[in-house]
Amino acid sequence: MLEKKFKETKPNSFIRKTFKMLNRSRDTSVVSWSLDGLSFLISDEHQFASIVLPQYFKHKNFASFNRQLNMYGFSKSREDALEFSHPLFQKSNEALLGRIIRKSAKPLVPRENTTQITQRLKKFQSQQDLMELTLDSLEKQYDLIVQNNHSLILELVQSKQREKNIESFFRSIENKGKTCIQELEPENFSDEFLRLSPLNENE
Repeated sequence: MLEKKFKETKPNSFIRKTFKMLNRSRDTSVVSWSLDGLSFLISDEHQFASIVLPQYFKHKNFASFNRQLNMYGFSKSREDALEFSHPLFQKSNEALLGRIIRKSAKPLVPRENTTQITQRLKKFQSQQDLMELTLDSLEKQYDLIVQNNHSLILELVQSKQREKNIESFFRSIENKGKTCIQELEPENFSDEFLRLSPLNENE
């Protein structure tokens, strides 16, 4: 039982190495505890990343170290300096280190709202499907209108052509009628026709 309790309170590797770094570092001008031992200060970021970090974390990436601090709940004590603190990270109380745990990823949306969001997503998907069907129907109607317009235009052209043909036909009949009438005029009758005509007074 005691062994299990010990394992539960054993500090994480990152926390343990950071605590060790601050207590054993010879470069106190680069990184050190604050006077009250409740925070630590990085005085020279470049020197810290190039000299101190590789001794404990096998890398020279300050951004990675800073990201790890944030993940374990550390915060900046001052905005104008690289001073970090955690309520359980204290120079004189190493026993508290085991209680510092990594923050778990929190859901962006409370669980009680998951069902509501799922319903909204389903509704949105249904509306999107309806819009796609409506768009498809409109496209078909448009194609039909274009086809009908083409047929109407063709019919109109044919109708005008028929109208011209009818006008030409009537003009032709009219011209033939005039010709027939002219042929029936008396001056166009032959002398023999006039002689035989009952209207001839000389008979």
